[in-house]
Amino acid sequence: MCPGPTKVIKQVSLKLQSEEGLGRTFVRSFCACAAALVLLWPGHGVAEAPQRIVSLNMCTDQLVLALADADQIVGLSRFAGDVRLSHAASAAADYPHLPAAAEAVIAMEPDLVLAGRFTNRAAKDMLRRFGYRVAEVPFARSLDEARDVIRLVAGHVGHPARGEALIADIDETLARQRADERLSALIVQRRGYATGSATLTGDLMAALGVRLASGNLVGPHGGFADLETIIRAEPDILIVNRLDADIQDQGTALLAHPALEARYPMSRRMALPERLTLCVGPSLIDAMRYIAGERDRFLEAGLGG
Repeated sequence: MCPGPTKVIKQVSLKLQSEEGLGRTFVRSFCACAAALVLLWPGHGVAEAPQRIVSLNMCTDQLVLALADADQIVGLSRFAGDVRLSHAASAAADYPHLPAAAEAVIAMEPDLVLAGRFTNRAAKDMLRRFGYRVAEVPFARSLDEARDVIRLVAGHVGHPARGEALIADIDETLARQRADERLSALIVQRRGYATGSATLTGDLMAALGVRLASGNLVGPHGGFADLETIIRAEPDILIVNRLDADIQDQGTALLAHPALEARYPMSRRMALPERLTLCVGPSLIDAMRYIAGERDRFLEAGLGG
């Protein structure tokens, strides 16, 4: 057991005054005790958990809601309540939704501001100049990076054990739903934007047995593909945001083109809501269960194999 700080200091003083100096045994004992005291004394070592957290990014909103105590959160981003994009929209209803402006954040008197790398840079710089702690959270492009992001935010909000528990839940769900690749798909969004395989969604799909056919079309990171290119790719299914999307402009009209509808009727399309895959967090668990269920439905219908 280490002696108290006063006793340690006295021992050092006595030893320094002795002719023999510091013995090896005492040196080891002193170093071990000093290290422990640095961690335990107030004002040193691990920082206290923040008490007033503001999130300025929709994805950090969801992680804060999942990992922090409710009374730690004093503000979320202006997109936190968007039911189309945010998996945690209902939970976010209990908190103020703030614009990404320094004035709005300062009014909340936070001791931690979480933001994305592309969140209003001028606001982040101003907050830092005024002495506020601003933590930038990277965008995850794989399941491994998703785990890193969860650990990062859990550490920032002072609840690392909750981060590990969430990762364990994600890994357990993934282990139950994992499958060999038997189904090919193309994720197509507005104007023919195809999601690449080197993305979080692409990594998730691969782990669940769905191979994205976009690699030879637009590259691993995604890109735009025209109608003819999409048809020539010949994936087993198309994955879209929703099956009942209204045709509002040329961007949405592409998915209703007669040539595409003939090749990919509703029976060969999967609706994958954006809120399931846009961000890291509990949404990944729901995404895995949903995608696996849809995968099995298409395989049972004779597609893929």
